[in-house]
Amino acid sequence: MTRSPAWHARIDADGAVGSGFLVSGRTVLTCAHVVTGDRASVVFPGAPGLAPVPARVVLRGHAWAGGDRDPGDLAVLELDRPPGLAPAAFAPLDAPYASPAPKLVAYGFPYGYDEEGVQSELRATSRQLIRDEWAQLAGWRGYGQETDHGFSGAAVMLEGTGAVAGMVVSHDPVSRTSRMIPAAVLVRHWAPLADLVPTPGYPPEEKRWLRELVARVGSPGSPGRPGVPDFHGRPDLHGSSGAAGSPALVGALGRLLRAAAGPLGVEPPPGEPGSLWEAVWYLLSESGRPGPGALPLAELTVRLAGLVGDETLGAELRDWSRAHRARHDPPPVAPHTGSHAAVGITGHAPAVPYAAEHTAREATPYANTPYEAPLVSAPYAAAPAVAAVPGPAVGMPPVGRSTRRWSPILVEIKRSGADRGKLLVEVSAYRDGGRRLVGEERLAEREVRAWVLDRIDDAFAEIDTEGRELIAFALPRAWLNKPVDQWTARKGMSTPLGCVAPVVVMDHDRRSSKRLQFRLKKMWDVLDRQPGSPVHPVSCAGSARPELLTVQLQDVLGPVGLTRPPRSRGDRLHTAVLDAPAPIVLWPRTGCADGAACGDSCRGAEFLNALADQLSVLPPGDLPERIFELRKRAFGHDGPEPHWAAGLSFVWEDPRWFPDVPPLSRSPVG
Repeated sequence: MTRSPAWHARIDADGAVGSGFLVSGRTVLTCAHVVTGDRASVVFPGAPGLAPVPARVVLRGHAWAGGDRDPGDLAVLELDRPPGLAPAAFAPLDAPYASPAPKLVAYGFPYGYDEEGVQSELRATSRQLIRDEWAQLAGWRGYGQETDHGFSGAAVMLEGTGAVAGMVVSHDPVSRTSRMIPAAVLVRHWAPLADLVPTPGYPPEEKRWLRELVARVGSPGSPGRPGVPDFHGRPDLHGSSGAAGSPALVGALGRLLRAAAGPLGVEPPPGEPGSLWEAVWYLLSESGRPGPGALPLAELTVRLAGLVGDETLGAELRDWSRAHRARHDPPPVAPHTGSHAAVGITGHAPAVPYAAEHTAREATPYANTPYEAPLVSAPYAAAPAVAAVPGPAVGMPPVGRSTRRWSPILVEIKRSGADRGKLLVEVSAYRDGGRRLVGEERLAEREVRAWVLDRIDDAFAEIDTEGRELIAFALPRAWLNKPVDQWTARKGMSTPLGCVAPVVVMDHDRRSSKRLQFRLKKMWDVLDRQPGSPVHPVSCAGSARPELLTVQLQDVLGPVGLTRPPRSRGDRLHTAVLDAPAPIVLWPRTGCADGAACGDSCRGAEFLNALADQLSVLPPGDLPERIFELRKRAFGHDGPEPHWAAGLSFVWEDPRWFPDVPPLSRSPVG
């Protein structure tokens, strides 16, 4: 014979009798309308030798206003002493809605059964909720004991397992149906319950860490009730759905939730979430088991970190996101047998002829990486004619002549449509072909540099250590000549970012054009197989017809060298080159300004000649590394004149290293 669980409870409060259930050593749940005062007496009929235990009401649902149809009809009782009974366990969230419908049982204390209680057999009529709050229950056979007075607060458990699926809250004698608050909704009203309710892929300690961080952030517009303990003995700031909250969160919760859930195919709820915890719990309960490419809470916590005013709390939110991603990463790729040489901040590369250096590289390629093919050990003087070969539809670029494998960090800067004069800045890391958001913020231009450098530091914890780090800035065209490679790497240090890691620039307008991205991918299918990178020079005068230059450059597979920076936001020469689209473009930030009056010995021509000498024998995929070396040499240059590579702008765009985040073909829910 199966015994009734001892965690069923009778609640006696000011002459009223209701039900409840033990969820931890000293915590009992019941309905708010059962306990109208501050004290109650709790009896456990399944433990006959146990005396009644006094209890105090430590929380009521913040949305409950005392009416029969108010949401949040939940009360949390703290027992004066632990009863020494095993608490209830919770069922999977979708368990009561399985097919065929499982039998549900509630244990109540109606009139005439207020000592020992009585059971009611039930079934859920639908998984659809009433007002997003209640599930409807009907009698298992259409007759039998109804959940009348005395059942309020009773646990609704699955008969087969005894696991709790929700709590009885009301009964309609006309339709002879009942309503329960499902476990998922109970957690929405009281966050500590999330530690007990199963959410596959999220262990209790991970959820506990997250909800404690969320409690410190708080919820906008909520008064909060700090000091109410949860069943772990810690203060629960979610007693009234959160603390006072960050002003930046007002009106932003819906946007946060859509940004985190949208790319993963999870449909956000209509309207603005009532609290930050509601947004977090929605993703915990609705997004399915987390896995590579489907980590909405990692996205949400990173975005949330950018909205809180507390730097320590923001760092802890990013720490949670990083740890959560680490738990659900695929196994690391097999390491290659080669290794990246340590590079000093102001060191110089060995002075060897570049053709000989390239021969040495060809002779010792990396091995055993999933993206690389065996190489033929031979030097190359010039790029032979190569026929276009279609590349892979998805995934990282297959490495041909180049031995380089990148671990990319992407900084995206674009105009914010929400705030006049503000910029929307995002920093992401790419790993195993997937994008990981590291930080997102709307900033004034003067704030961008410091914020970006801090987030780049965070991004280094996300990338694959087996690859060579690559920092790419996707910038508006008006920003392409900005010296982002000269931004100092850390506060108090003068070392430029471009001397710490390879830094490239990408055109944000091109990244938003499907046509140009398609063209760039096709061009890189050819560039992957080219052993050299002969520079195509564009003279100071450029072209009288920039649109003709765009057409001509469509047949150029390699770097395009310009002698001058853009003269204005819509500089026709630079626009023509970028729209070609040229995958690799270089120019000096301080170059020739005279245009057609310049001769062959002008400063711009000298720049192009030096550039060709440096790049012609290297595969296109290795150019970021060469530019990195040149920037270090320019930084350490002590001559009377600036090094020719000082102030070098470098557009290098291989879209396959920075894939968009594709939406899932179906929702992962269910």
